[in-house]
Amino acid sequence: MSGIYILQTKDGYRVSHSHRYEDLVGFNAEVNFYVDGKVAEELYSNCFCYDTIDGALEHAKVISKMYLELDDGICIVKAEHLTFRELIKNGKNTGR
Repeated sequence: MSGIYILQTKDGYRVSHSHRYEDLVGFNAEVNFYVDGKVAEELYSNCFCYDTIDGALEHAKVISKMYLELDDGICIVKAEHLTFRELIKNGKNTGR
């Protein structure tokens, strides 16, 4: 599936187009949502970090116009309880 995914962390919002949503997020054996830190690092480490969701959404809209079709449109992936550095350091982090 392809889409524009906004990663929300404690320190801001990062925007990326990807075909890897299924790799980025998932559910563990206890059916807890998680964000895979390694995949997040690959997708977002070179992305600008926005302070507000409004800035991230504007950027996402610009990126979305570059693609004829997006399976998921624009989505927010929440890991707001961690900074980006904590997320990529700790591997698979469960969400709330």
